[in-house]
Amino acid sequence: MGRVIMRVISGTWLARVISAILTGILAIAVFTIQNANLLIAITAVLASIAIAAAIIIILPRTVVATFTEDELLVDGGRGGFSLPRDVVVNNNVVCITRTHGGLKLRVIHGSIDYTIPLGKWQYNKLVNKLRKHWGWAPPECWW
Repeated sequence: MGRVIMRVISGTWLARVISAILTGILAIAVFTIQNANLLIAITAVLASIAIAAAIIIILPRTVVATFTEDELLVDGGRGGFSLPRDVVVNNNVVCITRTHGGLKLRVIHGSIDYTIPLGKWQYNKLVNKLRKHWGWAPPECWW
């Protein structure tokens, strides 16, 4: 495995939003509630929600696509694989889908089909790094 060029991860943005919301609620509770028992109860409820959210949102849906100088490594809930750079470039393993919801990186190999949402800045960074290191950019999906 060569040096990592870019790593794209799905499933983390929602966890970050939930974490920020729960942290905000806890901060407000700490500074406004004078009753220690009520504060402990609120903390316990928020911790339970955070644990449940992590289990429901992050674990089953997290897909990691790592582009190195030599290969693509993919790890997700339905399995993982690694493919040499030439196979990825020549066999339409990776493509970009444009939807109303934004950009998505689609990785297809055999029976595995993963879709990873991308922000515009993340898409630009991925394309620039792949052009620089692989001399290639992911095409738009046509299937």
